[in-house]
Amino acid sequence: MLNNEKIILMTKLSLYEQKNEKKEIRSSRYFKSDYMLLKMLGSFFCVTLGYLLIFIIWFMYHSDKVIASLTTTGRFVGLIVVLVLIYVILTFGYMTFSYAFYSHKFKKIRKNLKEYNGDLKTLHRIQELEYDAIIDELEEGDDKS
Repeated sequence: MLNNEKIILMTKLSLYEQKNEKKEIRSSRYFKSDYMLLKMLGSFFCVTLGYLLIFIIWFMYHSDKVIASLTTTGRFVGLIVVLVLIYVILTFGYMTFSYAFYSHKFKKIRKNLKEYNGDLKTLHRIQELEYDAIIDELEEGDDKS
């Protein structure tokens, strides 16, 4: 005897596990603070690496002009200050965006996992009812013998 509700629920759970196992189920191991720390560190390294690569490419393209314009120590210090200021502003903006993005993503993951766990509990109750029905049938069969 097939239980359609159980089959639908098991299919739904299986599809969720196949689709979101790496993304969401693994993320459930973390507290929000740990998840955010890992994602923010990754974002920090990415923005730093990206800035360095862009700076290197820019410097390679404009190296003649930059070196020629650095005739005094004041201009060199000014260039360093401008580069650091651009880096700080860029990093702050990117980190703010990353925090908002990953915070929203974590809330979405938690919501999906809450629904997933609720479906697991429902499936567990359905299976317990089926097992109880089987045990009752077996006990009635023993009483008739």
